[in-house]
Amino acid sequence: DFSGTLKQLVAYLAHERIALVIALVCAIASVVFNVVGPRILGQATTKLFEGLTAKVMGTGSIDFAGIGYILAGLLCLYLTSAAFNFCQGWLMTGVTQRVCYRMRREIVEKIDRMPLAYFERNAVGDVLSRITNDVDTVGQSLNQCVTQLITSITQIIGVTVMMLSVSVALAGLTFLTIPVSLVLIVIVVRTSQRYFRQQQALLGRVDGTIEESFSGQNVIKVFNREQRAVADFDADNDLLYQAGWRSQFLSGLMQPIMNFVANLAYVAVVSFGAFLAVAGSISVGDIQAFMQYVRNFTQPITQLTQVSNVLQQMAAAAERIFEFLDEPEEEPDHATITSSQVECEVEFDHVHFGYNPEKPVIKDFSARVTEGQTVALVGPTGAGKTTMVKLLMRFYDVQSGSIKIGGHDIRDFARDDLRSMFGMVLQDTWL
Repeated sequence: DFSGTLKQLVAYLAHERIALVIALVCAIASVVFNVVGPRILGQATTKLFEGLTAKVMGTGSIDFAGIGYILAGLLCLYLTSAAFNFCQGWLMTGVTQRVCYRMRREIVEKIDRMPLAYFERNAVGDVLSRITNDVDTVGQSLNQCVTQLITSITQIIGVTVMMLSVSVALAGLTFLTIPVSLVLIVIVVRTSQRYFRQQQALLGRVDGTIEESFSGQNVIKVFNREQRAVADFDADNDLLYQAGWRSQFLSGLMQPIMNFVANLAYVAVVSFGAFLAVAGSISVGDIQAFMQYVRNFTQPITQLTQVSNVLQQMAAAAERIFEFLDEPEEEPDHATITSSQVECEVEFDHVHFGYNPEKPVIKDFSARVTEGQTVALVGPTGAGKTTMVKLLMRFYDVQSGSIKIGGHDIRDFARDDLRSMFGMVLQDTWL
């Protein structure tokens, strides 16, 4: 959900809106000062050309002082633009790092509120990938996208205004390339978007395989499973390679396509501009300025195509993060009793339970254990021994029946309080 994810991300950035607004204002100011530069440089070129012509004709000389004032003003413009650009870069770096910090913290806090069932259904490596790869992707992309998007749009608007002020005819010729550019962008973006989404999902799967292989290396060696483990990894890694190759190849087509369109526009403007200059409809300095504006006009369009790639990566990563943060949490406790108020008698009363509700693994189990008794649950792997303890400590809730301690349903205790009554030594469940 590309648009839905971007809306979520914009809402998530609301905490940083002041810094974002200031950064965007600085980015716009930087572009505005930069866009005015070629027009002023064109004035210096015209002054130099007119002075040189007058000197050749013997009617005057080159006004170096006037040209010097123009160039000094141009230097001030570019320095001011650089200062604003530095400010926006400094602010955006702070914003993206704070957003990443907050995302990581929320994911870690979310993990503590998640039911155990989630981690038994999903690979640990996939969760790790969300807190590392996906958060890093969002941070890097956000820093790149926001300012680039604003500066590119501002530059297109500013350059359009300046081109129209120089020559409406040449500007119209340049604008003919826009529909071609947009059609190509839409085709490539729509094709590559699904591969960016696949790439992030498969990256999580590969991380999960690696994490399991590292943590279970002893078991892999004991059972001579090295080749099978490598084969499993190769299968996932091959899928990641295919998705990554296709997404990067398709997105990489944008740059050469846009450069080709830009060069066509450049050639057309130079040819038509020379004709207008010979006809005396435009000055040499204005042609020189307009040629710079053509480059400045196609450059942000090319940058927007690159931003679209980064946006897709960011949306795919952010979607996985928000998907995790939106996962259902353990139901809140409604404690009516505390552990200090009960005796240590445990009772299973007609308990029914299944990890999949449609496939029960415990059917109508009842038992009572009094204080001081020692009870062993014995059976082969998968018989349900660990499941009984998980139910007792409320990692899962029974589908029907009840489990009682001291005559009170364990659902009447707060989970933390209930679990403080037990000492549990876990087995290695890697297999």
